[in-house]
Amino acid sequence: MEQNRKPGAQPSKDISDLKARLGLKRPDAPGAPQAAVPAPGVRAPVPAPAQQPANRQAAASTAPAAAPAGGPPPAAMDPYARMKPAAGGFDLRTIDDGAPAVNVRSGRGKAVIITAVIVGLAAFALGAGYGIASVGRHNMNTANHAAQTVKAELESMQKTLTQIGTAMALSQQRAAAKKDTLSYDPQLITDLEKLKLDPRPDTGKIFRVDYYRLDDVVVDRLFNYYYDSIALYGETERHIKRTKADAESLKTYAEKAAATDSKNYGVVFETGGKVVVGNLVEVGEQVCKNGGAECPASDLDGFKVRSNTGAPWVVRKSSGKLDSDKVVPLRPTPLMDAVMTGSPAEVRNEAYKQRTANMRAIVARLTASQKELFEGINKAATRPDVFTIF
Repeated sequence: MEQNRKPGAQPSKDISDLKARLGLKRPDAPGAPQAAVPAPGVRAPVPAPAQQPANRQAAASTAPAAAPAGGPPPAAMDPYARMKPAAGGFDLRTIDDGAPAVNVRSGRGKAVIITAVIVGLAAFALGAGYGIASVGRHNMNTANHAAQTVKAELESMQKTLTQIGTAMALSQQRAAAKKDTLSYDPQLITDLEKLKLDPRPDTGKIFRVDYYRLDDVVVDRLFNYYYDSIALYGETERHIKRTKADAESLKTYAEKAAATDSKNYGVVFETGGKVVVGNLVEVGEQVCKNGGAECPASDLDGFKVRSNTGAPWVVRKSSGKLDSDKVVPLRPTPLMDAVMTGSPAEVRNEAYKQRTANMRAIVARLTASQKELFEGINKAATRPDVFTIF
């Protein structure tokens, strides 16, 4: 670009001074500065475009001569002028001496492979063995902890069983003075109502154990103990409920049975007709020949009898002889009907006896098996844990 100046005015600076500042002046010119050669790989700075002089003829007269066409560039303009190849050369061609090439690494490679395989198998075997041992140790510790949980649940069941057994034993002692030890006992129901039968034993805690690490006998006793305990809880609840519902009938029947405990029965024969007929009678006091109330059988004269409740007593002779090949029918009497016909109160009393007998049998079975069961569970629950990193 041309500078803004008046026509015919001289340039402000000589063009040669501008070329010298831009590095375009010949290096052999006196006082000309040497152009800096850029380092290899660094792009040389591009000189800024020079200002066009206003007088093109003057610029042409002062510009240096251009390099001949096709010739090498001046040294100052070539950044690779100082990078000369070293003397001589390097021949990359191989020399064939006629001998076959030898693989010096083939033997060592096979040894490395074999060693690696052996080390790998040993590591795998060691890791697998340690893993199996760790899993076994972990399972053993889990079984020990589960046995401790089972032991705690069994101790709770044993406490309830002991309370039920104590109530049954006290009832049996109270009935020892009676002829029937299964007779109605209202105190037994009062004692059973005080027991806490719920919640039932937790099956998740009872059966949450590694049975493989318990003796077969212990496992069998554990199952039987659990199911017998559940049966005892259910039988106790039913016994309480049904006995309370039948309490009035059971009480009346017990009082009646206590009043008739001393009664005895016999048969009186009627021989006035063509057929001998027997009558069921209630037998009272014996009658002795000497008039006393107590005497041996040789001095026994007879008994006081009556044919119905509330009837007067009469004396009938006793005999030591009776034909064994004869049949004697019994005549239906009010006393015979009362004795031979069952009443609803009697049915309820028999059901009470059956429930009481079942409960006593279950308590006895549980008491007999709990010692061996607790010994087996306690053995597993007290085993020390083995070390494992998992």
